[in-house]
Amino acid sequence: MKEEAYRKIFTDIESAGKVEGGCIVSRDGLLIYSSMDKIHAEAFAAMLATLLSSAEVAMDEIGAGVPKKVIVEGREKRIMVTGAGPHALLAIVVENEDGMEEVLLEGAKKVEEILRDRK
Repeated sequence: MKEEAYRKIFTDIESAGKVEGGCIVSRDGLLIYSSMDKIHAEAFAAMLATLLSSAEVAMDEIGAGVPKKVIVEGREKRIMVTGAGPHALLAIVVENEDGMEEVLLEGAKKVEEILRDRK
């Protein structure tokens, strides 16, 4: 049932723009769900958790609070990561196009709701 709900989140996200896919990851780097098939998802999940955790520490160091999102921008693609509640994060890989931040944040809210409801 949860997998079906996660799949629906990614279907919605992927219909909003040029999204290659993404992952839902626990805060400690364990893969919860991936819609990407051309990567080593478990290793990618660990990297994503480290990325967001490092950004949180850096923001705390300058007294700026918790970051809303982290964006890594390459020549042709972006990795966008945001928290999805206290226990998970959501990451998507998109072509470099504007307007995907809201899609990311909305997806994260849905992931948080699913994880909250499972308890």
